Amino acid sequence: MIKVTFKKVGQGDSIIVEWENEGKIKLGIIDCNLCNNKNPILEYLISESITEIEFIILSHYHIDHFSGFSEVFDYCKKQRIPIKWFYHTLSPQVLQIYNKIFTSKKIESSSIRFFESLESLGEILINEVPVTRHVIPLELSENINLTFLAPDGRIYRTIAKQISRKVNKKIFSNADINKLCTVILIRDLANGILLTSDAAKGCFRNLKGKIPIKVSLAQVPHHGSFNNYYDPFWTNFSRTSNCSAVFSVGDEPKDKLPHVQTVEALDKLEYEIFSTDAVYGIQEYFLGGKVNNQNPLKIKSNFLDHFSRKISTHQESIVTNPRFSGDQQFKFA
Repeated sequence: MIKVTFKKVGQGDSIIVEWENEGKIKLGIIDCNLCNNKNPILEYLISESITEIEFIILSHYHIDHFSGFSEVFDYCKKQRIPIKWFYHTLSPQVLQIYNKIFTSKKIESSSIRFFESLESLGEILINEVPVTRHVIPLELSENINLTFLAPDGRIYRTIAKQISRKVNKKIFSNADINKLCTVILIRDLANGILLTSDAAKGCFRNLKGKIPIKVSLAQVPHHGSFNNYYDPFWTNFSRTSNCSAVFSVGDEPKDKLPHVQTVEALDKLEYEIFSTDAVYGIQEYFLGGKVNNQNPLKIKSNFLDHFSRKISTHQESIVTNPRFSGDQQFKFA
């Protein structure tokens, strides 16, 4: 059994992975974002009385992916909850870029808190591993493993060269750090789960044709930005007929994600679309004529409570529909 939950945390990521091993339920965390002063990952650890964490992964060093980790680390330290593996893409190059592109006091203090809480873990943190695609897969159970498909180790050298040319210029961008994002494949004997964080388009060019198992669930990269969408990858990788595509999004006026072009492209490829919030491209596409009596919006038959019904086309139905609102949870036997 594998269960993946995308928590509703606005435009950011907080993902909980659970599976069974030797009769016990195990837990891993990928990214952790604060949303409206709440920390859904921490709330889950407390409510479920979690006593150990198999892995924590920081996909990349952007605040919407790490802002809640300091609270999680502090809680684990206080409760003596061991973290067996901490995977990350931190490096001097990343921190140099980060210091160039982020100047607000809020982001600066969050960054300081992250490192202070991480360093204070001591023996609670058992293994810490910088990630490249060459990292040995993590065996979660006899039949389940977690593999890093990206980043390629060479990207660190490429970014270091770029920094040497930009060192006295403020021409860095968020995209520089996105080039170092993890792409993760969690698989058992039957299902593959692809988690893409904010991976750049070039990453998917490199991964085209290299997914070794049929994928049943895929996270859409960078909250549905069309700048990160590479159609040949999403068209051609091996997937099940009802493969789900998940957008982790929120009401962020600056970015207005997901882009409607991404939603449309994946829908036309017959992915089953899910979203943590009915914003921007989700509303624009499904309220803009896609949903009609001739082509009703499909509901995934094996999602959560296995519901199946047609949805009306008015806005309230889109906003409140469970496929497009709140936590999105998927279970695979």
